[in-house]
Amino acid sequence: MAGTIHFVAHEGVATVTLESPGKLNAVSVAMWHELRRVFEALAGEEQVRCIVLRGAGGNFAAGADLDEFGDVHYDVASGRRFHLETVVPSLAAVRDAPQPVLAAIEGVCAGGGLQIALACDVRIAADSSRFGVPVGLLGFPVVLPELRLLLERLGQTVTAELLLTGRLLDAHEAQQKGLVSRTVPAAELELRVIEAVHAIASGSPLAARRNKAQIRLLVERGMQYTAHHLDASLEFLESADYREGIAAFIAKRHPKFTGK
Repeated sequence: MAGTIHFVAHEGVATVTLESPGKLNAVSVAMWHELRRVFEALAGEEQVRCIVLRGAGGNFAAGADLDEFGDVHYDVASGRRFHLETVVPSLAAVRDAPQPVLAAIEGVCAGGGLQIALACDVRIAADSSRFGVPVGLLGFPVVLPELRLLLERLGQTVTAELLLTGRLLDAHEAQQKGLVSRTVPAAELELRVIEAVHAIASGSPLAARRNKAQIRLLVERGMQYTAHHLDASLEFLESADYREGIAAFIAKRHPKFTGK
């Protein structure tokens, strides 16, 4: 059975699921392209307040589908197309979604699967999960655009350990090293994901999108910003969400945010 991407949306929450039966959800070329298509479409959906990204069948994703490498990764030209025209744009689509993206992780999360998870904003992992990037055991390094994502999220020390040793980390060590936001008992994963999604979706969509964008801005600019960036960060003071949030707090009621 060929791998696929499932997508459903309900009450402002979109759930995107990776599924590749019998392959620990290894991501085929078709799945990479579909992942990009789905996330680029979701980027324009203002009613979507949160996106959950997960794998089917008890695993997140074991990386790229190596069974295809004889066709898509066999020389410089094909490898260049695979990485620069398939993988990198797909990771960018996940990272660039204006909505908060939460990865719900269980089982294996390795290679390209870990890269997909790292493109998300929040990562909640079952305590039975395993993480790594053992590409050195397959004879190739991580190309520069993909390496940049690892370094931005994990830093030099952790990235070097993952790539040079090729070992898989358990969930608790992954949390200690910053690969995941939180580790929870496997039996509680669904409940904790639901709680986190509810917290995100209940807040101001405008504030969530601005916070996500501004975190990335400062990280990519080495914590530097211009006067224009500062002015833009203060525009929330004229927003309907800000007025509604303050009014609801004073009136001791639940706010009704519109994202405006």
